[in-house]
Amino acid sequence: MTEPAEPEPLATLAQLKARPGVNLTTPDAEARALTALVDASNLVRAELPPALLTPTVPPAVVTIVCQAAGRAVRNPEGYSSETAGQYTYRYGDDATSGVYLTDHDHKVLRRLARRSGLRSVRTPYAAEPDDGGPYTLPVPGPDGQLAEPFPWEEPPP
Repeated sequence: MTEPAEPEPLATLAQLKARPGVNLTTPDAEARALTALVDASNLVRAELPPALLTPTVPPAVVTIVCQAAGRAVRNPEGYSSETAGQYTYRYGDDATSGVYLTDHDHKVLRRLARRSGLRSVRTPYAAEPDDGGPYTLPVPGPDGQLAEPFPWEEPPP
């Protein structure tokens, strides 16, 4: 049984190399960077509808993929601090090692997908289409009990 092919990254190795602090001097480093680009692309694909990524990838998506992959390339061990005098170091938590999206990345991707965080919800109160109204909506009071119904009229066509 053959494994499915990895999808193409949403940013190229050349675009990643153009970022400050990304030095890929060996073929092994380039291979790790390409893997980081694929991983970052997979994370972005999980956040965005596929139609938004074709036929061309939005520039903001390229930026986010390069930033996420660049974090993994520049800091593969996941250090969160290091001191030279009286040498000390500290590893970060699991969320800061490898490829990850920041809260800011998620906000930008939500904006691209036009997802504001607001959702519409169906209510259990629906008028029959031909009952002619007037309609009332039960309103919960401060004590949690239903208060005086709120009148609702259909707007004129």
